[in-house]
Amino acid sequence: MRSVLCCGLLISWLMLVPAMAQSPFDGIWKAEPTESDTPREPEVYLLQDETYRCTTCEPPLDIRADGRDQKITGEPCYDTVSLQVVDDRTTMETDKRGGKTVGSSKMTVSSDGNSATIDWKESCNVNGDVVSETFILRRVAKGPRGSHSVSGSWQIVKRVNMSENAMVVTLKLEGDTFSFADPAGMSYAAKLDGTETPIKGDLGCWRLKTASCWRRARFSNIRLRRVRNPRSTAPSQSRNRSNMATKL
Repeated sequence: MRSVLCCGLLISWLMLVPAMAQSPFDGIWKAEPTESDTPREPEVYLLQDETYRCTTCEPPLDIRADGRDQKITGEPCYDTVSLQVVDDRTTMETDKRGGKTVGSSKMTVSSDGNSATIDWKESCNVNGDVVSETFILRRVAKGPRGSHSVSGSWQIVKRVNMSENAMVVTLKLEGDTFSFADPAGMSYAAKLDGTETPIKGDLGCWRLKTASCWRRARFSNIRLRRVRNPRSTAPSQSRNRSNMATKL
């Protein structure tokens, strides 16, 4: 998820960097997802009697599973959600804002019922760029008898096929201001004093305060690799300490 690279950005040793002409954060960085980046708490779904519930979603969902748009509140990115049952192992969620599709999530359960994939897309950014990713899940607990196969508790164990615009960020530390920008048009410039900072260019994340915005922030940390130094046209090849960082 792209906003894993935008919401809740906190580099643990940021405050320890001394004043210098060019900080070690300056440059273009690319995410290297690992298993430690996945949420620690399972996702819980229930699809039964033509009703879909997701108690771990933010905001929580309790909607009819009839494929029709249903209004929700508490989500700045979209204002309606629909859930379509494709078959006995597949569902499709579609999120819209003002009648326009801004996100989708297709969940497919394996034939043995023990694993699943979620193919996720969203365009909650000022440029309207589509960001995508695939999640691999393992079943933690089954749903109640008679429920759809997506029901139960699921743990995300792997993230694959992340689109390039969800992985690359530009960082800069200048004085007491830390700035972030990504290819989809999201950016911020935050003071290192813990105050809230407006995030520009994203429909789903309005304020940054060394914390999280919404469900994307359930990811624990992200490892970054430097791909380009500031004022450089050549990618960085070294993998020494100055070319690696961890975002919490």
